[in-house]
Amino acid sequence: MLKQQAQTFNGITRAIDVTLIAVSFAGAATVCEPLNHIKPLSWVPGVSDSDPTGASYQYALLFFASLITWLAVAQWRGTYLSHRAERYPLVLRHEIVTQFLWAIATGACVFLLKLVLISRAFFLGFLPLSMLLLNARQTSAWILLRFIRLRGFNLRSVAIFGDPELVARFAELIRRDATTGYRLVNQPSTNGNAMSEPSETDYDEAFIMIGNGLPNLEQFVLNLVKHGKRVHLVPGMFDVTLFRQSLSHLAGLPVLSLGGYGLTQLQAMAKRFVDMVGSAVLILIFGPVLAVVAFLVKASSPGPILFTQERLGEGGRRFRIYKFRTMCHNAEAALQADSVLRQKYVSNNYKLPKGEDPRITPLGRLLRSTSLDELPQLFNVLKGDMSLVGPRPIVPPEIDLYGDFGSLFMSVKPGLTGNWQVNGRSELRDYSRRAILDIEYIRDQSLKTDVDILLRTIPAVLRRKGAH
Repeated sequence: MLKQQAQTFNGITRAIDVTLIAVSFAGAATVCEPLNHIKPLSWVPGVSDSDPTGASYQYALLFFASLITWLAVAQWRGTYLSHRAERYPLVLRHEIVTQFLWAIATGACVFLLKLVLISRAFFLGFLPLSMLLLNARQTSAWILLRFIRLRGFNLRSVAIFGDPELVARFAELIRRDATTGYRLVNQPSTNGNAMSEPSETDYDEAFIMIGNGLPNLEQFVLNLVKHGKRVHLVPGMFDVTLFRQSLSHLAGLPVLSLGGYGLTQLQAMAKRFVDMVGSAVLILIFGPVLAVVAFLVKASSPGPILFTQERLGEGGRRFRIYKFRTMCHNAEAALQADSVLRQKYVSNNYKLPKGEDPRITPLGRLLRSTSLDELPQLFNVLKGDMSLVGPRPIVPPEIDLYGDFGSLFMSVKPGLTGNWQVNGRSELRDYSRRAILDIEYIRDQSLKTDVDILLRTIPAVLRRKGAH
């Protein structure tokens, strides 16, 4: 029953999303028709008589291509899977990234299919309107589901089996978030009767804490499945979020594997290609900005245009990182000479608190708040010292703070942007939190993750969050 309900709901949401894309297409066509003297919705036999250019056929092709690419990208991204246990900001972020990828795929269709008669005004109206309506649908669905779940509807009833201590800890996790859609109906004991008669209580799903408190586990799981229950095996109450996880089997036994960081050789080659092309294109785009900032730095205060500092790269290889100089020319000597300032610098995660660094020039404050001082690192990316996306570049003295994780951080190239940069940067005062964010990137690194972080970097820079 639950599976049928989920399939029905997914089918309805897919139909709604496809309809919203069609509505956006029609709306953009209606607006652009009087402006461009086209009839993009006249897809009928004989239209070539009134449309000798064939524009209508190209619009029809774009319409069907946009629907197909949406369904393909949404399927790939798991848009219509259950997000019952995820918070709304994560779901919304996932949705926005999916929509951006769809927009890129739709644009690629225009290029590959050589739809040269598509109006730019139409295209730039169709995509944003579609994304706006899709986000509105997602938000409305979340608000509706939250409303009815807080009133006791659309909840999945669950029972937890296993060691009493582990059961109690896991039950607390379920109770902590009322929007997950789970309702704990009981916490059965693990005696023989409860294990042999799993259907005494009416519940939808069972969580089984694997441990010493579960005799005859295989038979018990089999009995649950026979009674139509969905079963979740929880291998232990320890945090696995820092590890890449994969589920497999060995000789018929389920195995949860942790670890396995890193990219395949093909993925690494693709990432390097994206870094080279991306950095070269960005250097060309921001070339005038680089020239203007370089002139202002040189004219505003004595000293070199660029600030260089030794950092640790992939494999522990040392390289010089490039930034526009934002401090007085003798900043490092001034820091070492002032013991109080040095102590404050070290205790604040190797960065002085906002507004308390007397070495920063007035222009430097502007460059830091807008992240323009980071632009020269594009040359580090082009050279291969860094990547567009990766962990924060580590200053050699900081490596000891990472403890046993130091070798893990040096297994990848540092990034121009990364998980730390899009999650608050200098606002994160806890060094361990910064390390965890970078470990999460190393765990999940992929081209898809890089695209996600690059897209999140744009609003983070515009908000100037944590930049100082």
